[in-house]
Amino acid sequence: MPAAREIADAVRARRTTARDVVAAALLRIKAGDPALNCFTAITGERALADAARVDRLIGEGRDPGPLAGVPFAAKNLFDVAGVVTLAGSRINLD
Repeated sequence: MPAAREIADAVRARRTTARDVVAAALLRIKAGDPALNCFTAITGERALADAARVDRLIGEGRDPGPLAGVPFAAKNLFDVAGVVTLAGSRINLD
């Protein structure tokens, strides 16, 4: 897996798209997570929508930010809009 900076540079230089990077990351998650059980929530649709926004900004010649196009995972101890924060407990699940 390339370093975050390498991914960001490739997206910015249009050697790849943010959407392709995110799609590849989602495929890796889909392949590995059933055995590893690393994720409590996978926000694939949101990630793809964000990637499309990054690609659009780059296409318009605008700066999307230094790490735009780099997928990442947030530990479920931190509040993320639209995701239930579990903080290690399933008590908050409905």
